Amino acid sequence: MIAFASMRTDIPAFYSQWLVKRIEEGFLMVRSPYNDHLIYKLPFNPNVIDCLGLCTKDPGKMIPHLDALKNWKTLWHVTITPYPREYEPGIQDKRMIVEDFKNLSLRVGKERVVWRYDPVFLSPSFPLSSHKAWFSTLSSLLEGYTDRVVFSFLDIYPFMKEKMERLEIKPPLKSEMEELASFFVQEGRRHGMTVSSCGEGEWMEALGVDTSGCFTKEVWEKCSGNRLNIPKKKGKRRECNCILGFDIGEYGGCRMGCIYCYGQGHEGKERHNPLSPLLFGWPGKEDEIKDVKAESWVDGDGWLI
Repeated sequence: MIAFASMRTDIPAFYSQWLVKRIEEGFLMVRSPYNDHLIYKLPFNPNVIDCLGLCTKDPGKMIPHLDALKNWKTLWHVTITPYPREYEPGIQDKRMIVEDFKNLSLRVGKERVVWRYDPVFLSPSFPLSSHKAWFSTLSSLLEGYTDRVVFSFLDIYPFMKEKMERLEIKPPLKSEMEELASFFVQEGRRHGMTVSSCGEGEWMEALGVDTSGCFTKEVWEKCSGNRLNIPKKKGKRRECNCILGFDIGEYGGCRMGCIYCYGQGHEGKERHNPLSPLLFGWPGKEDEIKDVKAESWVDGDGWLI
């Protein structure tokens, strides 16, 4: 099985102590996003979790706890974007994040740390030329510390539309997407990185972009070092080829406050306790707890990559 701490909750940045406690106790609980009174109980150990995926904008908070993950196969996606504080008010100095990225890469290996440059959007204070300049700078700073960068363009959901219009934030036009994607490929290759897109479809293949997906079967097999028999699962959006396994994150707890985020909300952090098996709150008498049958997906023939 694959466990995945999604971008909707930055666990490494804010809840690293909780993650370490769950590793020590060997299980965790996740409240269903569709039923407030249904809780899934998941065995949480490397015997059944073939790879643990962690998405974060601040890996530094987890670095002191990396020893707790020494027996785990991990894959890190670290978002570093150059937007000013008016767009990302809760994110620390980007120079520190770059240094933490390098430190993490040296600890776990550059093949396990992916740089995310997303979402890409345009505004009066951040035009297309700013993306080119900053992508070039960041690619240079991260050269040798990762072999992959993933980008995507901003998706504006209906509940975000009014705010995005007020702030004059918009996704690039198709011609601007093509120009940026071509530039990203050029710069990425120059610094030893494969340039991948996230959920943008296959039309960018002609520009040299890897459109296979962020968390594909091949990616997880490389992470685990084994061939995996991954069960088929429905429910992803059409452009997404990712296999996300069991999501241990939860909406409502990220403290970054990024104005473009689809998963905004801070109410969860007030209910967080590192001792609870749940990320937010505690199980109650009215809750149904359902055990998750977690099994390793490693192929029985023991084939190693």
